Amino acid sequence: MTQNIEKIVLIRHGRSAHVHAGWIDLAGFHRWREAYEAAGVISGEVPPPELAALAKNAGALVASTAPRAIDSARLLAPRREPLTSPLLRELDLVPAAVPLRMPLIGWAFAVGARYLHRAVTSQPRLTPEESERIAAAARWLGTLARQHGEVLVVTHHSFRTELAKLLLAEGWQAAEPRRRSSHWSAWSFSRRR
Repeated sequence: MTQNIEKIVLIRHGRSAHVHAGWIDLAGFHRWREAYEAAGVISGEVPPPELAALAKNAGALVASTAPRAIDSARLLAPRREPLTSPLLRELDLVPAAVPLRMPLIGWAFAVGARYLHRAVTSQPRLTPEESERIAAAARWLGTLARQHGEVLVVTHHSFRTELAKLLLAEGWQAAEPRRRSSHWSAWSFSRRR
């Protein structure tokens, strides 16, 4: 890596060990969410070799404090202990209040409908607390990138999406024109010092 370039790589964690089947109501969705947050990664999960090679040589390896993010970071670099921060945790995904029992995919659509409704009605997508946490995470990761050159960040789908928007707004350049959102997908951002 050239010394004049800072790089942040945002990686979505591996697949969660928490599995759910069946239909649930809103209270069931909240119980599922708590169990999902407490679970690590599924047994036998293996990160892509190119990410493991990247993690081995990165200047800093950081992860959310969620067990699945920590487990994923440890799978990426078994000989390194990641720095962890609650700044990198997933957003509080609160679905639109729907008085129905639905499969989990239905609740995912309800979460999306809440964000879409906020966008259409010009309401902020994020709470002020979420916006400040994302800004604080961006500042911290920027400091780590200045110190270490390259920072690998194991985090979560919705949080990563919002953090990426902020990094772009702050002048970071995205390496990938189209970004995947699957588990183990990586989004790279760089800037000159």
